[in-house]
Amino acid sequence: MRIHPDGIWFTLLLGALAGLPALSIDMGLPGLPLVQAEFAASPATAALTLSHFMLGFGAAQLIIGPLSDRVGRRSVLLAALALYTIGGFASMLAPDVGALLVGRTIQGAGAAGGTVLAFAIIRDLFDGDAVRARLSTVSLVFSLAPVIAPTLGGLVLHLGGWRTIFAFQLATGLLLLAAVLLALGETRRALPPGPRGNILSQPRTIAFGVVGALNLANVFCFVSGAPLVLLGTLGLSTTEFGLVFALITAGVIAGAGINRTVARRRWPAAWPLGAGLIGAAAAAVIGVIPGVHLGLPVLLPIFFLTTLSRGLVNPNVTHAALERIPHMAGAGSALIGSMQMLTGALAGFIVGMMFDRFGPVGVLMTMVGFGVPALAAWIHVERKYR
Repeated sequence: MRIHPDGIWFTLLLGALAGLPALSIDMGLPGLPLVQAEFAASPATAALTLSHFMLGFGAAQLIIGPLSDRVGRRSVLLAALALYTIGGFASMLAPDVGALLVGRTIQGAGAAGGTVLAFAIIRDLFDGDAVRARLSTVSLVFSLAPVIAPTLGGLVLHLGGWRTIFAFQLATGLLLLAAVLLALGETRRALPPGPRGNILSQPRTIAFGVVGALNLANVFCFVSGAPLVLLGTLGLSTTEFGLVFALITAGVIAGAGINRTVARRRWPAAWPLGAGLIGAAAAAVIGVIPGVHLGLPVLLPIFFLTTLSRGLVNPNVTHAALERIPHMAGAGSALIGSMQMLTGALAGFIVGMMFDRFGPVGVLMTMVGFGVPALAAWIHVERKYR
């Protein structure tokens, strides 16, 4: 039985597919110390489980997207979910850290299919403001993953150790594989006649992709810097940090909800997109004004505006980037994802260096370094490509 694209089950399925990377990364964080202890590994080696997941995730996108444009979404998605499930199984049974890294790489490659193809499927089935509204609705679902995943990982960890986390992810992969197999039909549109072109020859897609990547990097500055500032500098307990982090990251859900409402009312996409970019840039700039005391009452609204901007920006830049390339939606989605992964990794690297040198204000300085260019890039893109 096929699920209808306008139904709640369709939204939940695509949200779960898009949320696989966040679930797979954040659930594993509580188990890293136990991995380190069991394999007598250094903290840096244990942290490679995240790096290898991202390696597989980033590389596979560049294959999955274009391939799905040629052979179809459904078959590629099924193969990706099978790969994710195999990676979870290998990670669960890993006899040493080397095998665990291989399993995580495979798992990351499979998770890439969920993210890339969820957005491509939406572009296949909807047009105009309906794409924006659907992207926002799906964003509401998959934005829950980074909020609940660390807590869920901690609960699962208490049931049976770090291997139980991968058992849970294995079960998730099997469940999604069955759901796609039984309920999701092929959505790829027939390719137009003539030359197919290359995604790199689509300047509008690349331009909006840059805006989205810079905005995500701004958010990654918060994600990377929040533990350093909130735990290290402000001295919050782990429980307090979890509550504050969940409150801040709920901004993504709020932003996606606002965007869903304005899209259904057919407001221009530039309004929520511009508001999100302006808010993120302004919040970061306020934080580096001399004399501002970066305590929790100041940092909380700054960080919340940062995540709120993501909920406003992401659905609209994704829609704009894919709007005019329905025949290359898979490749376009993959390109956007790869750009965001690279800028996010760069942001995390820079934040660490800036915090070591300048403390909490260094995190805000890095956010300014990505947030202001994101706003400037959007202004340029709006003038040239709208």
